[in-house]
Amino acid sequence: MKALVLSDIHGNLEALNAVMKDAENQEWKELWFLGDLCGYGPEPEACFKRLQQERLCFIPGNHDLTICGRFKADFFNEESRISLVLSRSLVSGRTQELMRALPVSQIRKGIQLVHGSPEGPSDRYILNRDDAELNFAITKKDCVLFGHSHSQEYFLSDENGISRKRPESGETVSWKKRRILINPGSVGQPRDRDPRAAWGIVDSRKKEFSFFRTDYDPAPTQEKMKKIGFSEFLRTRLNEGI
Repeated sequence: MKALVLSDIHGNLEALNAVMKDAENQEWKELWFLGDLCGYGPEPEACFKRLQQERLCFIPGNHDLTICGRFKADFFNEESRISLVLSRSLVSGRTQELMRALPVSQIRKGIQLVHGSPEGPSDRYILNRDDAELNFAITKKDCVLFGHSHSQEYFLSDENGISRKRPESGETVSWKKRRILINPGSVGQPRDRDPRAAWGIVDSRKKEFSFFRTDYDPAPTQEKMKKIGFSEFLRTRLNEGI
């Protein structure tokens, strides 16, 4: 079964729409969203409505959990806390209620879905090989899909040890007879120095994951952010992927 895998949309409807259009010919059956609908971007509610048009599995991220009252904002730096204040008014009470009830980890087709990591599903990062080694030891699954760091990459564990790779768009990796931790990257705010929206397609039967990047124009999103009051830093980083 094929699923479209998205993470870290952060209220960026232009990026989400571009990805959905780009993914139309991939013949996926479900949409697996790894969290952070909210924060940084101007249209989280519209993004949620778009996701709900599909057969959706939604894992809440740390921003989502803070917006709906399950996390405290102490975890965030000042820039992010200001963003959360702005974002809260952009998310309906009904959407907050739905996010409040979501599990922070799920198993779909034998694959573990988290926002952060198996170690800390909502807030712990996988940033390097040491983090990967720890999380391979914690999870029993051969494949984990995660987000949170906004970087499209994967960690592969085999007889040669643990390797880390940042893939090219269109690249496919297999985890047959191996174990893998996969980050599809961020749709709405990439931070791997590639401003294109990041996403992926998982094939649970073939045990394969394909990585993709999609160009979009961030200017409309930036203009909406400016009107709402998001900082210049948050607006301009969309141009640079940082």
